[in-house]
Amino acid sequence: VRALLTEQVAPALRTITDTRRAGLLSSQLLGLALTRYLLRVPAVAGLTADEVVDLYAPGVAGLLGTGEDA
Repeated sequence: VRALLTEQVAPALRTITDTRRAGLLSSQLLGLALTRYLLRVPAVAGLTADEVVDLYAPGVAGLLGTGEDA
């Protein structure tokens, strides 16, 4: 999880100029990683990668300002 966050997520977050949005997005991703990989909450750990993307994409798009409401 640490490698994923430092090698993939952190560089992507640095491209977001609005630090509030970057902070909120990082907290969402850390929460996902915590519940999926460390706590292994069944409802989250049991999701496929595609399901995570489908369920998370609207929230991420909203934070990035790329959703329909942006």
